[in-house]
Amino acid sequence: MLKAVILNDTRGDNHFGCFRVMRVIEEKLAEKGITVRATSLVRNDWEKDRNFLAAMAQSDIIVINGEGTLHHGAKAGERLLKVVDHPVRGTKPVVLINTLYQENPATWDRYLDKMALIATRDSWSAEVVREQIGRQVTFVPDLSLAEGMLAEQPAKRELLTIGDSISKEISRELLAIASTYPEARLLPITTTIKASKPHFPQPLKAMREAYIRLHAANFARRHGNVLFNKTEADFIDDLKRSYLHVTGRFHSICFCLFTQTPFLALDSNSWKIEALLNDLDLGKSRLITLTDLRERLADPDSRAYSDTERQKIEDGLAQCKLKADQVFDEIRSIAENARI
Repeated sequence: MLKAVILNDTRGDNHFGCFRVMRVIEEKLAEKGITVRATSLVRNDWEKDRNFLAAMAQSDIIVINGEGTLHHGAKAGERLLKVVDHPVRGTKPVVLINTLYQENPATWDRYLDKMALIATRDSWSAEVVREQIGRQVTFVPDLSLAEGMLAEQPAKRELLTIGDSISKEISRELLAIASTYPEARLLPITTTIKASKPHFPQPLKAMREAYIRLHAANFARRHGNVLFNKTEADFIDDLKRSYLHVTGRFHSICFCLFTQTPFLALDSNSWKIEALLNDLDLGKSRLITLTDLRERLADPDSRAYSDTERQKIEDGLAQCKLKADQVFDEIRSIAENARI
């Protein structure tokens, strides 16, 4: 079999969207006859990771899972792209997939030039890269959507579920709103409120995990309406019980799409949510501000997808499934040709 390594394994953040994306990537590679020899966790200093470098030396292709890392010149983003210049890479092809690309310095163009394939997760990012390096770039909506629509639907949706945001201000407001509706439940897309630090060395990592467990237990005692889930499947089941989900999280929107759960979205730290809605031709009607939130919660039209919205989501996810398969076919071809 062909062998790959993956940079930016985001499962370290205990985030159900990231769990799903990484599972899809690994399964799609396996379908194409490519086995994953090693992954480098999000924010890991992979250049000092001897085990990862050893696996990379024996691999046929290097896959960068861009996700939401490559925007506004983030150091973590450049750390991923620099793999094209690493001596252990040699002449192995590097592919950048499932990536946002927004407002990055022109000096990054030299990294992009060395990629064998670039597949962004939105059309705006694809256009930026095209303009900067003058080559064709494909886009596939986030790979959490690559399995298409869930077929089965619940008999009854009875909950208002409230998510969170990377913005502390928005998260505080969402928490306050969740406490004012009897049917509301706080539903984070992460296993806990506090983030793990997978790149921390031991024993700091173990201390951080102990603190997170203690914080989660105390939070649940203070807020009896919180739904902490341990698995992606449980998170999906709670969404399927929801007549409306309110969130500032990009991947929560993705889950709402394939579970057919109506949503209201608060903008994030990049154009990722707006770009996704644009690519699915859903417009901005479900993208709101904190100022408008309470009014929109009282609007019955927010509580169900229109027939037009439903059809656009179904068509968009079918295209996502098809385009994702095409991208992984191309990755297989690149890896095979590199062996010749």
